[in-house]
Amino acid sequence: MPGASALVHHLVHRPNTPEGVVLGTTGPTEQQFAVSALLPERHPLFNDGAELFHDLHSPAEVLRRTALFVSHRYFRVPQERPAVFAATEVAMTGLEPWRRSPGPAHLAMDITLTPADVVSGVPRGLECESTIYVEGARCGTASARLVFLMPRVYQNHRERGRSMSRAEFIGPTDGELWAGSPTARAVGRADQVNVVLGTPLLSPESELVVELVTDPRNQVYAEATTDHVPALVLIEGTRQAALLLAGELHGFTVGSCVLSRWNARFQGFAEPDLPLYCRATAGELERTADGRPALPVALTLHQGSRQVAAIDTVVLQDC
Repeated sequence: MPGASALVHHLVHRPNTPEGVVLGTTGPTEQQFAVSALLPERHPLFNDGAELFHDLHSPAEVLRRTALFVSHRYFRVPQERPAVFAATEVAMTGLEPWRRSPGPAHLAMDITLTPADVVSGVPRGLECESTIYVEGARCGTASARLVFLMPRVYQNHRERGRSMSRAEFIGPTDGELWAGSPTARAVGRADQVNVVLGTPLLSPESELVVELVTDPRNQVYAEATTDHVPALVLIEGTRQAALLLAGELHGFTVGSCVLSRWNARFQGFAEPDLPLYCRATAGELERTADGRPALPVALTLHQGSRQVAAIDTVVLQDC
């Protein structure tokens, strides 16, 4: 992750066979790991804003890193087979442990990785499930599903996707076009350089449509860039769109909100040099067991003529 010094984690394997304990070897069967890390205190993105709560970014990134490392180190997936994240979910199951307090906070995760579609002892997929603890309190879950593609299959997939991404994006033709990008405060940040939303359009059906645009001065986003739009930008962009919608249309006070769930299903990669749009609509207002307002927001990411991802989130108002 960009600013790697802000999120250093330690991984411990918990072998469940005698040969695993004695020799450190593993077969293509379920494996368990424990992760320990300190949540960032001075990260230019994760610690930018009201700083009332820890973001879901950190456990999502820890799970991503762990899954990639384990797939090659323990399950012997060849390096030349690209890993594709088909689905990812991170959710809070308890709010209080996520609340920031002075000093560092400890993140721990129990992670179970299960190989899928094993061929000749090597999995072509991986199912990841984890439990999240902050300062020793169980307070969340994270999961992911990976697919490992043969190089030629991956190349064909990217070529077809890029061809569709070059087509014209067809969005709403009428609605209220804002004067410019939202302020950092409106999307839960303090530094305008961290805003990844362009000029929003609000359709007559109360759908928010906005292009995801990163500021070239932002080193966090720049360092994360690969040959596709990185997960960091997708998480942050949909987070900002959900908070903006909750604040502008539903009366939430964004400075005291937190994204308590982020559940994404990916249909392909987003190309970094082509326009990427986010469409967001809110569901019916709900309330948690302790009465806090919780707004479900459904988002989709589009590039050209194709949908890249579908994301379900919940914006929780702290009160």
